[in-house]
Amino acid sequence: MKIGAVSLWLLLLLSEKPMYGYEVIRELEKRFSGYWRPKTGTIYPAFEKLEEGGLVTSRIEFRDEGLDRKHYALTGKGRAELSQTMSHWTKMMEVLENYREVHESIFRYKGRLGKDELSKFLVALGEGLARRSVDTSKILPGQKKILIQPTEPVTFKFLYAKEEDELEIHMELKWIPVHSASSGGRASRPPNRPRRTL
Repeated sequence: MKIGAVSLWLLLLLSEKPMYGYEVIRELEKRFSGYWRPKTGTIYPAFEKLEEGGLVTSRIEFRDEGLDRKHYALTGKGRAELSQTMSHWTKMMEVLENYREVHESIFRYKGRLGKDELSKFLVALGEGLARRSVDTSKILPGQKKILIQPTEPVTFKFLYAKEEDELEIHMELKWIPVHSASSGGRASRPPNRPRRTL
């Protein structure tokens, strides 16, 4: 990619509307829920570099009260660069996500199903969860047998999103594995045991 992560975020924000410097900083803090608090010493040099490259343009708003404001806007060249960079970024993230899934998964399935097949899969999954265990070979015929046994409570996450021209649903179930302790047969969870995700 020709531009770094900070510059990419600046272009993304300006693709929505022109903004002045401090407005950009506040918006980034909001988008990152306070986990990243960008400094003026990071943002303004990045804006200067983008302006030198012809990706953004700026104008100064002279104010009678308060400090003058420098407003930034995306140029046509900036929109083209953003589009190209986002395409590279998306492909890179897909590669990283697939690598992580393959190397960290206990069981992984990805395929194209008809809506009837998908409906049967979801029903079978729900019925298995109600019985406290899911046999992957029964809900996905032809796949190897893995017995999934969620424990209470289960954290459920449902996301309906748009990815470019496609719509997608992501469902996530998480729980903490429970194992029988060697003494007394009581259920216990070893410290630092990772959550299981379905």
